[in-house]
Amino acid sequence: MKARSAPRRNIMLFAFSALTGAAVTAPTGSAQAQTVSASQDSTAAPKQTKSQSRAATGKTLTTTSSRKAVLQKASATGVNSTRAESVVVTGTLFHDKNLSSASPIEQITAKQLQQRGIKTVTDALQLLSSNGSGNLTNAFSANGAFAGGASAPSLRGLQTSATLVMMDGMRLSYYPAGDDGARNFVDTNWMPASLVQTIDVQQDGGSALYGADAVAGVINMITREQIKGFEGNAEGGLNQAGYGGHQRLYANYGVGDVEKDGYNFYVNSEYQSDDMITNSQLGYPYNTSNLTGIGGGNADGNILGPDGTFSNAVTQTTGVVAKAVDSSGKSLSGYQLLNPTSGCNGLSGAHSGYVTGTPTGSVSSLCQQDTVSKYSVISPYDRRVEATAHLTVKLGPRAKLVSMFTYSQNLSSYTGTPSAFYANTQSQLGTSKGVLAPAYLPDGSLNPNNPYASLNESAQLYGRFIDPTEVTQFSQNYRGSMHLTGWESSSWGGDWNYDSSMVGMNTDLSTKYGNYINIGDLNNAIENGTYNFVDQSANSTAAKNAIAPTEIVHSKTEEYSWQASVTKGLVRLPGGMLNLAIGTNVRYEGFSAPNANPVDTTDVNNQYESINPFSAIGHRYVYSGYFELNAPIVKMLNADFQGRYDSYSTGFSHFSPKIGVTFKPSKEFMLRGTWSQGFQVPSFYETNGTTIGYTSYGPSNLTWINQHLDANGSKDSYAQAYSLGGQSVGNPDLKPMTNNTFTGGPVFHPFPWMTFSAEYWYIREKNVIVSNPTPAATVAAAYEAMNTNQTVMIDGNTVVPDIADPLHPDAPRRAGIIESSYINANSMMTDGVDLNLSITHRLPGPLKMINWYSNGHATWVHRFNQTIPGVGVERFAGTEGPWNTTSASGTPRWRANWQNTFTWNKLSTTFTVYYTSGYHGTAEDNDGPGTAGNCNYALYQNVSSFYPSQCNVRHFWDLDMTVNYQFNKQWAGYVNIYNLAGFKAPYDFGTYGSYLYNSSWAQSGALGRAFRFGVTATL
Repeated sequence: MKARSAPRRNIMLFAFSALTGAAVTAPTGSAQAQTVSASQDSTAAPKQTKSQSRAATGKTLTTTSSRKAVLQKASATGVNSTRAESVVVTGTLFHDKNLSSASPIEQITAKQLQQRGIKTVTDALQLLSSNGSGNLTNAFSANGAFAGGASAPSLRGLQTSATLVMMDGMRLSYYPAGDDGARNFVDTNWMPASLVQTIDVQQDGGSALYGADAVAGVINMITREQIKGFEGNAEGGLNQAGYGGHQRLYANYGVGDVEKDGYNFYVNSEYQSDDMITNSQLGYPYNTSNLTGIGGGNADGNILGPDGTFSNAVTQTTGVVAKAVDSSGKSLSGYQLLNPTSGCNGLSGAHSGYVTGTPTGSVSSLCQQDTVSKYSVISPYDRRVEATAHLTVKLGPRAKLVSMFTYSQNLSSYTGTPSAFYANTQSQLGTSKGVLAPAYLPDGSLNPNNPYASLNESAQLYGRFIDPTEVTQFSQNYRGSMHLTGWESSSWGGDWNYDSSMVGMNTDLSTKYGNYINIGDLNNAIENGTYNFVDQSANSTAAKNAIAPTEIVHSKTEEYSWQASVTKGLVRLPGGMLNLAIGTNVRYEGFSAPNANPVDTTDVNNQYESINPFSAIGHRYVYSGYFELNAPIVKMLNADFQGRYDSYSTGFSHFSPKIGVTFKPSKEFMLRGTWSQGFQVPSFYETNGTTIGYTSYGPSNLTWINQHLDANGSKDSYAQAYSLGGQSVGNPDLKPMTNNTFTGGPVFHPFPWMTFSAEYWYIREKNVIVSNPTPAATVAAAYEAMNTNQTVMIDGNTVVPDIADPLHPDAPRRAGIIESSYINANSMMTDGVDLNLSITHRLPGPLKMINWYSNGHATWVHRFNQTIPGVGVERFAGTEGPWNTTSASGTPRWRANWQNTFTWNKLSTTFTVYYTSGYHGTAEDNDGPGTAGNCNYALYQNVSSFYPSQCNVRHFWDLDMTVNYQFNKQWAGYVNIYNLAGFKAPYDFGTYGSYLYNSSWAQSGALGRAFRFGVTATL
């Protein structure tokens, strides 16, 4: 039977790929992004030996002759002959890695990650200088994040949904919970760090090639094409103070050589575990609510003053108390501990004194409690497990097929302050207020939970559940992909190159809520005496579960995508070949996140009191076509034109163009710039969901505050800063957010060993989706001024009152929840400069045996402004704003990192310094335009009146060191020391994402010095 020729066979493979979606990658070599920066690691493919070249061409005279003819043709036409390499290039459809990109792309190699001691993709992205406001950190999970257990960067501060995160140029499924219960994003925690070859960060708009969500940039994690033999790593460590245990293991094993054998198959597995870190494990002041040592106040609940009165009277402690009330809820007595002997449950001893709101002369007994020391968590327990199978097959000399399957899981858990016995549900519809412990139980006996039963009086119970709340998020990711690339010779212009890929990914999330009180079940236990409030430790597990039943919610997202493209050299221009690429993409996105705490219209008390009730559901198809035209006009001038048209089954479409230009008059100097238009699709939450989120707010109306005072004239606990709810309802008629992006600047290459670049960037976003155009603080203050207890409308927002003040039940209430719908209202712009430096050189003189590699990145934010119709321009750069997005991380003007590696023989030492500039502790999205830097609006007042006065947050330095030693070809060891100099985190009293410091920028400064020790084996 006559053998089918290679060209015909590969044309059929291409046709099969186009019809079925069999996947795409281009034949061998390591992946490299388009970048003009000098690198310490050459990622170009190694030169082939003669035997390798013969193996690659099948060792036949005919094939060899044909190959020579093709190469001669390529040389004559100016086509780059690297097309047979397997290259994933970020930001372009062309696989020629020798092209100089007009887009600024920061490339992080696996070697750099190892040198800097970065263990996860998440850490690598969070440390980017361009990662800005609204980033989602793992530490924020421990503070009750909607998307707990997940992490995501926020390039340019435009929030997590404006950064597109991909793997090998293919999209990934969204995390099944929304950032702030509103934004869709890709979780970076599950990504296998041991398979990273490079992480490419495109720092300009990428919508013209990648579609929606690439407004601020694109992050593309490129995996290793082949592994030969065995690789393994074992690592452990902890913080200097003995907490924060860490373990990490990975193993890779592969067989076959792509060039010699025509295939490579490898398997990979990875495990990492990090212990939960609590505030009690840290030093002062992070381990207590008593801040008198740093100039603040003592925020412990129930402090007995020298005059015999309680300050900061807090009835919700684990020492349960009760007061006698009449049928209208009026107090008939002071507060009495149900169990005077052990009722404080390990807290400070019971104190007796006077409490405002109780009858004159009545004495109350309350327990002093430090909830920070007892319950607060710095970072959650986190465990990651991953397994991958990867196959690369050469289909003759001109095509390659890569298939990959990955399973991963991420388990995150943390505890929190116990649920209260006197509270509303999150929706404010259900309540335990007014549910009284009767004098007699249904069987006619005196109620043991009512200390006033013998007087035939009812009692209102106050306190907290004995066990802390527990949240566990368990996500599982299933991802399979195929990638086919190849080329065919052409009799005119350049060769044909084809690329087709198919990917499918599901993410399943199981969220378990433990020890959260159900209001209806609690009310039933109060009325029927089925729970022992006097001695909670005496309750059986069944009795506890009866009032705090475990809730488990299952969420799921799906992403199925097929894409294919063809590239062709058309005609030779003075500067080289004019290349054209066209492609198409069809994908399906599904999202199902049911409500963990839905309203039961038949029984509004059948809800949990503090599980955030957010939900979203939906699916959509996206049909896209795109092109790229690369025109080397002359040798020193190159222009690149891109465009993409996306049509969504949900009813809208968008065209995204992009132009990139490079001007390189000499090898030492280049100017580059890009202009693009892009769009960000509304999230499933914004179109078909509902969310209640909370931010800290402190009452500000003096007339209102004066009606909520303790006996000594200070604000009672009800008038302190509290969590103000914002409920947002989906709007299916939302338009996509659109943007214009410009980047431009010079690249200097004065020496073969040095590259320096400066890039100006500008992004303007229109039709920004918001749920409450008027600052929440403005609406809440307006509600206070109305001196009411009713539900009212203010500027199109529905304000639902909070529960009554237990000490002043008849006084006007504070705003509980502000309800509104999502709308396209605002515009936003940001601009700034990126600086990049790369050096690879030997040290001079007697140190010439030491090789020095230096790599630095710095980002300066010039402006970050949000324009709100009817409100004005809010300016965030250099402040804590935007305060109402994830973790209130703020917008420092400067972020920078600088790596310096010194290598001598088998020893390598790396020092990496990180810097974040200081910022004003104010935010104009909280207090309105013109308040940035005005100390009268410092945010610490909105979080806690016990915080010391602070207008500005200081800058933060951090220094990490890694020492690597290669014992022999097979074995190496290393030591990582994080926060080597022991720099302390600057106090930040405005953020609500962490306690006393900003977890986005200064986590290591709160945790202190940490150590990791590890060994690696290559066999």
